[in-house]
Amino acid sequence: NGGYWEPHTSSIDFCETNYAHSPHIVEVHNVWSSIIGLSAVGLFGLLRGNPTNEFRFTLIYLILIVIGIGSACLHGTLHWLFQSSDELPMIYIVIGMTYCVLENDAPRGQRSYPWLSSALLLLAVLNTAIYYTFQDLYLVFIVTYTTMTIVATVGMVRMLFYRKNRRPEAKKLFWIGEM
Repeated sequence: NGGYWEPHTSSIDFCETNYAHSPHIVEVHNVWSSIIGLSAVGLFGLLRGNPTNEFRFTLIYLILIVIGIGSACLHGTLHWLFQSSDELPMIYIVIGMTYCVLENDAPRGQRSYPWLSSALLLLAVLNTAIYYTFQDLYLVFIVTYTTMTIVATVGMVRMLFYRKNRRPEAKKLFWIGEM
């Protein structure tokens, strides 16, 4: 019952029955849902979701496209290289979202925290080095991703619900995004 990509080298294999629909694609449904659910949304964001044309938002949409492609490759092969192509961009996108939330109120072209981009870039580089050095420590990925996701989400909640003069549409978009 072996498939084309065996032996699998990723540290995870729990999403769906392997090779259920094709001997060449390990997890078919995760492949198409990654492309449509992530890469297509990122592409739409690039084309329509950045009315201010700020680089930080362009970068987040590009990373979302990379996550979709990396995730499709991971679930199509269950190969460790593609697992890193899925997971590392997930770290990068929550780091980028954290930056966007913390710098949200800065005047255009200025920064509220001039050191923040360097600190977050260092965090991304350190995570990448740790990820590739200690490939079996999945916990490092989980802890970093969870922590940064919590920071970004708390920042978004504070930004949307605890600041004056926020439009009601922004709150609706937050809840839609959280689903």
